[in-house]
Amino acid sequence: MNGKSFIYGILIGSTVAGIATLLSTPSSGERMRTRVKSTKQQIQVSLNELKEEALGIKNQVSQAVEESKTVVTSLSNDLKTSVELWQNSIQPHKDTIQQNIALVEQELEKLEKSLVKNTE
Repeated sequence: MNGKSFIYGILIGSTVAGIATLLSTPSSGERMRTRVKSTKQQIQVSLNELKEEALGIKNQVSQAVEESKTVVTSLSNDLKTSVELWQNSIQPHKDTIQQNIALVEQELEKLEKSLVKNTE
């Protein structure tokens, strides 16, 4: 019984709300349809504009990605070249330093041996 009462209440409430809406609408049905069509057209125009702008942004992002790939690749190559040039420029100094270290180590060994002989 409660289920039927609820359904009847919904049907009667919907009917009363529909009638109240029709009676309280300030404009005629034809005028309302014209406004709805106009609003629909405005919404379609706005959606088309948004679609075009979104496609433009997508294209700009794609272009920026491609350009940045090129720039990063170029920068990476330039950096590798610079590092190689730097390594080549310091190589003679590095060799000289290693030779000097070897000489210092030899001299230290000689000094240690002479100290051992002097202490005995």
